[in-house]
Amino acid sequence: MQRFKTDIKRLSQCFLLGLAIIFSGCSGTPEKGEIATRPLSPSELLSKTEATAARGNFVIAAQGYLQLAEQSKSPLTEEYQLAAANILLRGRYIDEAKKITKQLQATRLPLEQRLNQQILLARLALLEQQPGEALSQLRHPTIENIPASLITKWHHLRAEAYADAGNHLESVRERISLEALLSKEEEINLNHQSIWKTLNNLSDSALSAFHAQLAPGIMSGWLELALLSKRVDLYSSAQLEQQLKQWQVKYADHPAHSEFFEPLLNQQDIVIDRPENIALLLPLTGNFANPANAIRDGFLAAYYARSNPRYTPSIKIYDTSDDLQQGLNTYNQALAEGADFIVGPLHKPLLEELARKDYFPVPTLALNYISNEETSNDKLYQYGLLPEDEARQVAERAWLDGHNSALILVPEGEWGTRMQTTFQQHWEMLGGTISESQTYNASKHDFSGPVVDLLNIDQSKARHRELEKVIGNQLEFKPRRRQDIDFIYVAAFPRQARQIRPQLKFYYAADIPVYSTSHVFSGETDASQDRDVNGIIFCDMPWVFTSGKGHQPEWNDFIKIWKSGAAPYKRLYAMGIDAYKLITQLDQLSNSQEQLSAETGNLYLDNANRIHRQLLWARFRGGKPRLIEALPLRINDES
Repeated sequence: MQRFKTDIKRLSQCFLLGLAIIFSGCSGTPEKGEIATRPLSPSELLSKTEATAARGNFVIAAQGYLQLAEQSKSPLTEEYQLAAANILLRGRYIDEAKKITKQLQATRLPLEQRLNQQILLARLALLEQQPGEALSQLRHPTIENIPASLITKWHHLRAEAYADAGNHLESVRERISLEALLSKEEEINLNHQSIWKTLNNLSDSALSAFHAQLAPGIMSGWLELALLSKRVDLYSSAQLEQQLKQWQVKYADHPAHSEFFEPLLNQQDIVIDRPENIALLLPLTGNFANPANAIRDGFLAAYYARSNPRYTPSIKIYDTSDDLQQGLNTYNQALAEGADFIVGPLHKPLLEELARKDYFPVPTLALNYISNEETSNDKLYQYGLLPEDEARQVAERAWLDGHNSALILVPEGEWGTRMQTTFQQHWEMLGGTISESQTYNASKHDFSGPVVDLLNIDQSKARHRELEKVIGNQLEFKPRRRQDIDFIYVAAFPRQARQIRPQLKFYYAADIPVYSTSHVFSGETDASQDRDVNGIIFCDMPWVFTSGKGHQPEWNDFIKIWKSGAAPYKRLYAMGIDAYKLITQLDQLSNSQEQLSAETGNLYLDNANRIHRQLLWARFRGGKPRLIEALPLRINDES
């Protein structure tokens, strides 16, 4: 995009003063003799940048690293530039990460940084579905004097690349090499899960052929165990038990754990570290009943459409209602009845109370967020459709599109205040400026008053009247809007947006880009209604644009059951689907480089176990949302 396509050096310089002011927290009165805008020292800036990255604010963190690169000398400069590219890659800002990474000249880098650059380029290639290119970047390194953590990443990526290329046997070899570098039990278990999943992509005949070529060892042991799993239905219980005993004698030192054997003996699929008793806690009665029922139905639909039909956890659904005490009792009841994983609660006061008591004896995927973003518990994960995440992404998108100065238009009330505060804070942290902000009464149909004030149209008319007084003659006049803005951030729902966009055009702002969040779109295409919002750029979840086509379940499955009653809760069904999918993915997401491509977005964890969503971007054209590429926008096209 424009800002990253200009020059990295210029990029970091643009944010020097803004980042120093924001990161130093100097909004209060400075001490006597202290300058309020004192630049941060490199160590202070690094600390703040790392904390920003940990909270999932990737673009701002990248700016911090680029600023540090500007202040440093080689090889530290290149190290910070690689850190900036790495954090942008986590946010799926692929073009920007690629530009920074490729600008570094490998021949000038120390070996360790050169390997880091190759790892980044390999990750980029995998995201662009080019496993061959990833493998060409990951030729075996000289491992002497290279940190084990770097070699671990190397093997992990090679395993992914081989799997993506369809070479499952080589993928398993890489994971066997990787295991020698792992020390934590959960990492080893995750590696075993990946090995087992990869082997299950091979047919019975392929496993037999590969196994026949190998001498007894770790690889042949994995292949033989996978063959037993494939043929489990061919054996009686006694025969299967005898086969497993022979395997254990033959491969006495094999790393496969005993949890592989019990499922096989029971002629079940092998699953590692997955919950068996899941409790779903939702307020199925009370004020939140309709949203809760939609989440429940999405959750159950995902369970029945699961790709592994042999994984059949018990799911118990509990009604927490809106009552706090009943909710606490219900949570304890679920525990007493053997839940080893809890999904919920949805009701924020109940979640806040559980967090206050720090009471999460089993892994819990809350369907809301605690107000204090610093609160964390190793067993608590927070997930939901947080509007503030979308406001932050609007700021990042506009900034990366090359804009500097914004106008804000939000509805009166608590929701509008939240959207404005979040957007403004994030925009200013990026280095942008706010020229004006206005609120509107969402219950009305005419928003011309706030629009006129926002665009300073009255000031233009006042200047005209003043000039006529001075000259003493009437002058031909066309009002002008303000000229100090690059774009407008509008927080609105469909009815309001359909009024606001035409009024912006009427008051001479047709050429100004307008950005918004998913709230501007009903979720259902209606070209006749949405022609009035042509040109608005907004973010939304993949489920809205694809309706789950090619996935299971699909949106049509919900329409068949609930008919027109399903439409208002389209995004909540997707949230229920992803809540189910997250249960078995949380350990994987704990790896800072991992994301889950899901219905509600690309999901990733921050350091407080809060799940964030990276959304898709679309623009209304011809009354329909059209997905747009991550490129500079041509705003004047109103077709």
